[in-house]
Order: sequence, then structure tokens, then C-alpha cells
Amino acid sequence: MSCQRGNTSRIRCQKHQNKSVFKNSLHDSSKRTKMINNLEIAEVCKRCQEVIAWKIKYKKYKPLTQPKTCARCHQKTIKDAYHILCIACAKDLDVCCKCGKKEEIVAHKSPTEMERLQTMAQLDMEVKCLSERRRRAYYRYINKLQGKNKKKKKLDQPADVSGKGEVNEESGEEEGENDEPTHISLEEYFHNARQKLEELKKGMLDDNDIFEDIEDLSIDSGEDDD
Repeated sequence: MSCQRGNTSRIRCQKHQNKSVFKNSLHDSSKRTKMINNLEIAEVCKRCQEVIAWKIKYKKYKPLTQPKTCARCHQKTIKDAYHILCIACAKDLDVCCKCGKKEEIVAHKSPTEMERLQTMAQLDMEVKCLSERRRRAYYRYINKLQGKNKKKKKLDQPADVSGKGEVNEESGEEEGENDEPTHISLEEYFHNARQKLEELKKGMLDDNDIFEDIEDLSIDSGEDDD
């Protein structure tokens, strides 16, 4: 902006330019700075995420020293700075935790280590109640989610007739397919595992109903013969 009266636009660039990008941990390697840089920005909209990321980048972020009061439930449940709603109230209202507007949430809060262990233990207890066949089917599905069932195609196997992938003669691997495991979030992993477990439990209940019907028919047929 020029100092000339009435001139509100400036064509030239600024006189003093920075030679290097600002780095908030260049002269500050304290635990507080490391903690702020490793913060997880979640349960907010895209605009609020950019605002908080800017504050972290340029060392303007001020973390809370004690829990903050939620604007809806009036309980001290807010542990993230600049939030006005707690995570539970924001999920009930489907709004952003920072601005309180009904916008698309960019990321969700990942569960803590204790919550993850509790969920895994609960899933293991429910899997033990399944039959052996359904238990194996569940573990196959889990290995597929984790990307552990990737197998290399051997040279003695015939090539793919459909032409979707070609076999590399040197390594014996099929070209055209991505061998990297699919990375999914912990929330998606637990959701898919829970959904698969419910399907297997429902199928086991249906099988029990079929066996009970067969037993009833056998009993009825025996009475008719008498």
C-alpha cells in the first residue's frame, strides 16, 4: 500500500523479504513446543482447522491449563484450546467444536490407548463365543483389513486370461496390482470389525434356528410313525 493519498494499491513486492521460512522450533526445543507441534487437530471444520494450524505454525497457540466449560452441557469437559463445545455435545448436534456451525468435520478424534485396548478386549471376548468356522472367517477378514493376505503369484501358475495383470518373469509377481497394504484409520478398523462380527453372530443365530426346526420335524415324524 502506497503512502500517496488516494492510492490504495501497490504493485511492487515488499522491501524486506525473509530468506528462510519461519520455524517455531528453531530456537525453542522445549517439551511444550514439541507437545504443541504434535497436537491432533480434530472435530473441527476445514476453516477452523486452518486457523488452529496457523496458530501452531507461527507460535500463537496457547494450550489450556485446565479443562474449559462447555457452552451446551456447562460441564468442564473441553480439553482442547479454542473449542466452545465438548466432543460429545458436538457429535450430538453434528457441529464444529470451535465455531459451533453445522459444517463438514475434516477429522475425528482418534481413541486413546486405554480406549483402544478396551475395544480390542471386548472384540476378543465376543469372538470367543463364535463357532470355529466363523471365528476363522473373522480372522481372515481382519487380516484382509490389515493387508496381511497379499501373496505373490508363482511362475508355474498360468497367466491371467482377462488381461488385468501381467506376470513379471524375473520376480514372479503380478504387475498392475498394488502390493502395498491398505492403510485405514483406527475408527474405520473398529467399525468394520464390529460390522463383520455382527454379521457372523446373526448368521450363527440363523443356523441355530434352522437346526431347531430340523429337530422339531424329526420329533413330529417319530410321533406319526407310532
